Amino acid sequence: MFARETKRWMVGGTVSVLVGVAVGLPAVTGFPANGESELALLLLSLACSLGGGYAVLFPGIRVSGGDLLIYRDWKHHPLSGKVLWILSHAVAVAGLVACIRAGGGNPSLPGLLVWLFMGPYLALTGWATAVLGTAANLRLADGEHGRNGDAGQPADTKAPGQ
Repeated sequence: MFARETKRWMVGGTVSVLVGVAVGLPAVTGFPANGESELALLLLSLACSLGGGYAVLFPGIRVSGGDLLIYRDWKHHPLSGKVLWILSHAVAVAGLVACIRAGGGNPSLPGLLVWLFMGPYLALTGWATAVLGTAANLRLADGEHGRNGDAGQPADTKAPGQ
């Protein structure tokens, strides 16, 4: 489905996000109890989570090309891409709500929570964009290689350049 290098970046980025969240979660959960966290763990979590998220997002955008219309073609997209797209937005909303709620108790805590939600959001958005874009590109290729060569156009019109 994707090129080998693209898969490597996306899978590696996903693993990095998971590591970043796993390392950062104990640091963030211990913060309200004693008011401080281990800086080295927080920086490692930040680097892994955000770096991994972007390592998934950029190849996902590259794979999707420029012909992706998410809302206009919603009925035509595969279910897996739709689920990933909705899940990415659910993670973003959950992160926003968690940061707002945490800010009421401790003003420093939302800053620690941001990348724990941002990395997964970026990774999910990258995977969703890659899946949706690949499906859109396949539909476009099938339309261009239709039975009569100009599928999707009325019989009395010509494509540009014909």
